Parts: sequence; C-alpha cells; structure tokens
Amino acid sequence: MFKPRQAPPPRDRRTELRDAAEVVASDCLAGFARTASRRINGFLETRLASTGLAPAQISLMAHLACAQDDSLGALARRAGLDPSSLTRSLQALARQGLVEIAQPDGRRKLAWLTETGVRRLAWALPVWQAAHAELCALIPAALPRQLAQAAAVLEKDS
Repeated sequence: MFKPRQAPPPRDRRTELRDAAEVVASDCLAGFARTASRRINGFLETRLASTGLAPAQISLMAHLACAQDDSLGALARRAGLDPSSLTRSLQALARQGLVEIAQPDGRRKLAWLTETGVRRLAWALPVWQAAHAELCALIPAALPRQLAQAAAVLEKDS
C-alpha cells in the first residue's frame, strides 16, 4: 500500500519549504499519473504513427463505432471526457472526414463515424492491437483500469 512520506520537522523557513516541496515532488499522485500517461501515450504514438491517428483519436473512434447512443453527452460519459474536450476532438476528426456531427433537433448533438472513418478505424485496429499487446507485455493490463476505477471516487467529490 502506498504511504506518503512525512516532511521532517522544519528548521528554518527555507528548509521548511524545501522539505515540504520534497514530499510533494516525490509523492504526488497526479504527477505519477501524468508521467505514466505521457510515457504510455508516447509508446503508442510511436507504434501508431503509420495509421496517421493518435491513440486518443483511435480510442474516440472506437467509442463511436461501438456506441448504442450517438449523443455527445453519452459519448462524453463513456469516454471520460468533458463535453468541450470531446467537441474539440470530434471537430478535429470531422475536419479529416472521419466523423460527422449533427444537431437534428436544434439542441441534442449527435456524432458518428463516416464511411471513411469506418474504413480508417478498421485499418488502424490491427496496428493498435499489436501495439497494445506489446504494451501489455511491459505493463500489467489491469493496472491502468484499476487506477481509473479507484480514481472514479473523485468524480463524486467534484
């Protein structure tokens, strides 16, 4: 179990600040999560470069491909994105002709893969699967899911 370190008793203001900062720098859960995310994303970006799609784009397109509800609200919840981030990501895919976004009733926005998007995702999935298998050989596959599930409790507090 992870136990954060406690700063030693302060000696002077500069030492007190340095000691407190040392605890933050060495024990920051957010820092660990960002570092892990950057490393995993960089690993996948390298292996997915031939697809012309970033890991986040493939993930979002996969969410669209398997969606039962094509509303942006439902997609945001499934993908774990806030609506504005989701909209920006979808607009980038729409500019590439991979996604179509519509607002048929004037209030509810919908999104789906275009035929080009379906073909592109189908072509990218085997590359992603190989990269993901390689990644899972290095990092236990359950670890990121466990972290996400454990952190889900934070949504209730925000």
